[in-house]
Amino acid sequence: MFPHNCTFYREVDGVWERFYIYGVLWQDVEGVNMMKSGMKDVNSLDLTIPFSACFKPQKKDLALKGIVDYQIQKKPSELFERGEVRTVTTVDTYDFGSLAHYRVGGK
Repeated sequence: MFPHNCTFYREVDGVWERFYIYGVLWQDVEGVNMMKSGMKDVNSLDLTIPFSACFKPQKKDLALKGIVDYQIQKKPSELFERGEVRTVTTVDTYDFGSLAHYRVGGK
């Protein structure tokens, strides 16, 4: 239904599990905050995952745009070599209407 795919990583009992999610809407939101010390990037993620994807995101999951065939060996910082990593900070459930979905925010 949506044009993008993504890969989620979740730590379960000390092991990083990988999930491929197809048919999502991935939108990068770029922003900048003006501070006394200068400008600070506040880029974020706005991700829509339909219930039909059979995946429920959770806070602290790691997300990468596209299908990433990599298994974390020691620590999640290994993913930064594979692409832009986003950490899930919010998960909202919209379980009404014809398009029930999760709305995921991250940074």
